[in-house]
Amino acid sequence: MSKITVVVPIYNVEKYLRKCFDSLLKQTFDDFVIMAVNDGSPDDSQTIIDEYVSKYPKKIIGIKKANGGYGSVLQLAIARMESEYFLVCDPDDYLAEDALAHLYQLAAISDCDLVIGAKNYIYDGSERIDYDRAYNGAYVSLEVNKVYKRNTARFADLLFVDPSPHSKLYRRSLATNIQFPTKVGYTDNLLFYVSLLNSASVIYTDKACAYYLIDRPGNSMSDVSPKAIDGNILVFKNVIEQCQGLQAPDMFYYRMFESYKFILREMDRMLGDKEDVQARLDNLYTLVALLIPHAKAIKKVYGSYSKAKFIERYKDMLLLDPRFSKKMYKDIVAKKLKKFA
Repeated sequence: MSKITVVVPIYNVEKYLRKCFDSLLKQTFDDFVIMAVNDGSPDDSQTIIDEYVSKYPKKIIGIKKANGGYGSVLQLAIARMESEYFLVCDPDDYLAEDALAHLYQLAAISDCDLVIGAKNYIYDGSERIDYDRAYNGAYVSLEVNKVYKRNTARFADLLFVDPSPHSKLYRRSLATNIQFPTKVGYTDNLLFYVSLLNSASVIYTDKACAYYLIDRPGNSMSDVSPKAIDGNILVFKNVIEQCQGLQAPDMFYYRMFESYKFILREMDRMLGDKEDVQARLDNLYTLVALLIPHAKAIKKVYGSYSKAKFIERYKDMLLLDPRFSKKMYKDIVAKKLKKFA
């Protein structure tokens, strides 16, 4: 049984797949397997998978399935893997040669459930590389090689970590009970937040272990279609629901409220008619409704971390108050729909 499983979710990425596989096969750490999951990709990715499985049958496990989205790949992979740890490497990204060695060494020495590393941003058709520490330094400063214990004050700082899968080594047991929605993007948020709140201890490294292609055409991060907005809402509702009972710190609910506000802002870019926007706004309120019972926790943190001005702060507080929430949201909807007048 290998120590690490590297999950590669594959859909329409034949242009990048060889570079991803080659970076994994060059790892200085050898005790791992690659689980290459073809999520019903219509391009020629399967031919490339078959080629690499044939050359490296002891290292690469090829799985072909009907299309179900990113979450369905994670659900299948986590259920089938046998290793203690796993890492997700998107096929348009690649790893530094010593990435697995570094992340596993930290996990083994510290006995942490989750290792979070920095990453490098890369760009399609360019040699430009930008370092990213993988957390929002405007709010917190994570200590390198520090073990963050659950139920300590500093543990909440980890909620400012970028939830993308890059440079994260997960203990498999953290994620075995997660139920991933299908046919939507953004499910890496569900993996990160549930796993984080399940962790007894977490360690951070500022070493950039992954190279993250952020401007690939079709990247879900740039998708603001009505379907994508609905998917984003669904995932964050799942995050809140599946984190119930995990003794989430106040900061968790504040971060979920900020996620609601991010989606609300993104809707300004959404393509669609008045009915499309109205439907997504109605759907978004179902996320707000899940946060209202946690208003007290949100308010404890909001004053120290929110950069909103007075009027916006006042309106946010009304939105979280069950007595005024629906009326406040009605005003928000009316303002968003003005552009169709």
